[in-house]
Amino acid sequence: MHQHPENQAAITEAISLVHSVQFRSYNLANSEKDRIWDNIWDKMNSDEPEVNPVFIAPVRGWKWKNWWKYAAAVIVGFVAVFSIWKSADKTTASKSITFSDHTDQGEMKKLLLPDSSQITLNANTEFVFSQSGNVREVWMKGEGYFHVKHTKDNKEFIVHTYDNLSVKVLGTRFNVNTFGDKISVVLEHGSIQLSISDSTNHETQLYLKAGEMLTYNKATGDYTKRKVEAERFVSWTSGRLILDHYTLNDARAFMQNVFGKEMIIQDSTLLKSSISGSMPIIYKSDTMLLQFGKAFQLHFQKHGDEIWIEK
Repeated sequence: MHQHPENQAAITEAISLVHSVQFRSYNLANSEKDRIWDNIWDKMNSDEPEVNPVFIAPVRGWKWKNWWKYAAAVIVGFVAVFSIWKSADKTTASKSITFSDHTDQGEMKKLLLPDSSQITLNANTEFVFSQSGNVREVWMKGEGYFHVKHTKDNKEFIVHTYDNLSVKVLGTRFNVNTFGDKISVVLEHGSIQLSISDSTNHETQLYLKAGEMLTYNKATGDYTKRKVEAERFVSWTSGRLILDHYTLNDARAFMQNVFGKEMIIQDSTLLKSSISGSMPIIYKSDTMLLQFGKAFQLHFQKHGDEIWIEK
């Protein structure tokens, strides 16, 4: 109003219009959020943008001749920026891209890849990404949750685990855990192809459907496939542990994998105890020990990196 007093009537009417709008607040389910994001990413990855300009009917009393100049400037600016972005995107897609990352003890990290795929790394995880031509490849040691975006030119996305097992996808959501003496792959959404090589370089291929889990023994090469509740194995990405008959041995593996802390259990009968429920993941070893102690009704004594368990 100070800069354009001649437009006071129009500005006053605009304020009145805004104040008359009634907003309703609501919460979206996670599945609905994922669907919306998938639509956004798919649209961004399409070759030709669909431009559907929306024109608003003139409101009585507004001087649209002056306002249209600002609207036109915004539209021209948007088209210019979008064209530059698409040009850069195509240039990037044609080049080879390689980078690596890792997480430390007690650290979780989220990555956004150049193709808009999203990766969540758990603690003590090493990660290497490479894109060349029509292939996107990852080498990973540790645990990662993958939300892989399907590209219009059907670029393959392959996860290598350094242990004769590879996961091949086009676009899906799944979890890979290579901690300990086994590898587990849990599929949350979509479908994936697994390739398992033996000592004679013979390759076995099999597929997972949503809600299935493959467990691979690094030492023997044996593997099993079964139906599971995928949420239990991916809940760590949202900061929670789902405890479904969760044993003390599971807690020991968690402390070792995430914090590098070794639990010493002298009474082997304690390993049979289990709990069910859920608890928040706090990336501080002392806090997690306190939570496990209350849940299992046990006492934990710390001696350096070792944790002694007592009744």
